[in-house]
Amino acid sequence: MDAAIAVYEWNMLLAEAFYVPLQCLEVCLRNKIHDRMSEVYGADWLTSAKAAPLNDFSRSMVNKAKEKVGDDASNGKLVAELSFAFWVGLLATQYDATLWRQALHACFKATRGQKRSVVHSRLNAVRRFRNRIAHHEAIYDRPLERLHREMIEAIGWMCTDTCAWAEHHSRVATVLGEKPTVVGGSDAAEV
Repeated sequence: MDAAIAVYEWNMLLAEAFYVPLQCLEVCLRNKIHDRMSEVYGADWLTSAKAAPLNDFSRSMVNKAKEKVGDDASNGKLVAELSFAFWVGLLATQYDATLWRQALHACFKATRGQKRSVVHSRLNAVRRFRNRIAHHEAIYDRPLERLHREMIEAIGWMCTDTCAWAEHHSRVATVLGEKPTVVGGSDAAEV
């Protein structure tokens, strides 16, 4: 098999395998944040400009999501429509004194409390990695074992049950073990 095709196919399988931990992380994150924000700022925290102290950029993301879901913008539909970038953005430095200290720190205490800077840095790195996958870019040359381990750990910060489920169903380790051997002349070399 042509070496380039073998690497391309393996990259495709890796992207597919990362779908489970990425989905678990994203859904867990948005649900934890939404639930906590609803407790602190009220069920209408997304739709009421007065409820939560969101900046203009975050508020514009909410407004775009509301336009997409239309008139029946229930909280569930709105939460699902908001991008991963929106949820990760709520953990950024600009929200340290407000959202983090008033509410969001409580989302990351399933195993032990985490610093906002650690949570944001980790999830922002995952967001960038997720975008590489979504845009069909190469990921095979990334530190995939570490990225997978860090995703599973981040899920564990929020929910130990979801963490165990994601780890059980993840195929990343299996696909990493299927790294193709590229044959060049008489020598075999790994990609």
